[in-house]
Amino acid sequence: MSNKIRKKIHAFIIENCESEISSLSDNTPIFESGLFKSVQIMDLILFVEEISGKEVDVEGLKPGAFKDIDTIIKNFVETEKKN
Repeated sequence: MSNKIRKKIHAFIIENCESEISSLSDNTPIFESGLFKSVQIMDLILFVEEISGKEVDVEGLKPGAFKDIDTIIKNFVETEKKN
């Protein structure tokens, strides 16, 4: 399941990025590389909530929680398996 979600996040980033993408890996920094502006964080949070089926606790977010695709999967998708 996480592979399917990983592909959806990858496609979402490509479709909504602020700059041209020559390549996007699972560990490409989304914000630091300029793909997304900071104001797009809410769009990304809402998308992750939609595809994961669970709410993101925005008040409890730590810096870097949406650093890259691997980190998003680790923080918001794979946690389902542990619970």
